[in-house]
Amino acid sequence: MKKRKAIIMTSALIFMALAGCASQETPRDVSEVSSDNIKTLTPPKVIKADEKGLSIRYAQLSMGFDKTCNPFRSFSEERNDCNELPENVKTLAVDHCEQYGKKAVFMGNKTNFIQMTVSKFTCQDKD
Repeated sequence: MKKRKAIIMTSALIFMALAGCASQETPRDVSEVSSDNIKTLTPPKVIKADEKGLSIRYAQLSMGFDKTCNPFRSFSEERNDCNELPENVKTLAVDHCEQYGKKAVFMGNKTNFIQMTVSKFTCQDKD
């Protein structure tokens, strides 16, 4: 029983350490995010929104891949310039935050269980 508890605790600590090392996307103003090589396959849909921010879901099509980028960026503190946003997604985010007199800030992308991209944005005070 003690051996089993020790294995479970060790596994949990290793998982937490690895999860803590994986950094998130560096927040960037939406206007600074490239849209050069990306389009949506489906119209973007706002799945969560309030005055603090929003999340947008869409299927994307990316053309090409920059070999110097690490889209997974698991153990890096560097800003990941690989993440791009389609123009229609950027427009939804900017328009939403403008309603509150704020600017849209891109927080990063993730993929949901049906392999659609979910982009997260916060609405922050304009400088």
